[in-house]
Amino acid sequence: MSASPQDIMTARLFFNAAFPTIQVLLDDDPKLHKKFEHVQATVQFGAKNGGELLCCHMVFDNGTIAVAEGPAEHPDLTLTFSSVEKMNALLRGGLAIPSIKGKLSLLPKVLSALMGLMIMSPKKVPKDFSGQALKVKCSLYMITRALSQYNKLGDPDMQEFCQRQPDRIYQFTVANGDDPNYIACYLRVKAGQSKSGHGVYTRRSPFVHFCFKSVEGAMKVLLKEVEFVEGVEKGYVETIGSPEYACYLNDYMSILQGMLT
Repeated sequence: MSASPQDIMTARLFFNAAFPTIQVLLDDDPKLHKKFEHVQATVQFGAKNGGELLCCHMVFDNGTIAVAEGPAEHPDLTLTFSSVEKMNALLRGGLAIPSIKGKLSLLPKVLSALMGLMIMSPKKVPKDFSGQALKVKCSLYMITRALSQYNKLGDPDMQEFCQRQPDRIYQFTVANGDDPNYIACYLRVKAGQSKSGHGVYTRRSPFVHFCFKSVEGAMKVLLKEVEFVEGVEKGYVETIGSPEYACYLNDYMSILQGMLT
């Protein structure tokens, strides 16, 4: 039995938006960095969907990761779920067991990387500053990438949203002390096309700038301890630019967070 279009979209968003965020974990989590600093391996991850295979492959190369949708030519490790629904359930923090083939010695490391993505779960609330900063960074990097992928993967509403815009930057920054751009990423939308990136976009002023005043404030908004409007009122985040389009984008962010966490 084939998965629903919604489940397929969710799986592809995991592949194309969430999995690349593993690079943030490899860079910023000392324990995970150490585990992968000398790993060179290709891991295929996916699920059966009727008579087809919906999958991606991750290429680990001495502390870096590259993710591509589709099967690998010669994977070192393959994890395959019996259905897309079960795969998505695991990635949201549920329980599901895939079939496993290949180098089993790689499995604990790969699972630690995948479980590291659970830092973006609403249930995960780090108590220390470094953990909170990592959660905010992963969450914002993932959501800006997911927004772009949602358009590229064909959601009609998101495509319409992108098509009606000439060339606009949606900038996200999180301040820490004297550094206003401690965490920064953006979404660029241009005549139906979209692209996400890390850092501050410098070639054009932002159409909407979401300025989080601190990591703590960003946590409260991302965990939905306060609604976005309340976060603005309490000074956790400031929106500079079009309030109408800030609300549109926030609505899409909420949809994607619901799909992926």
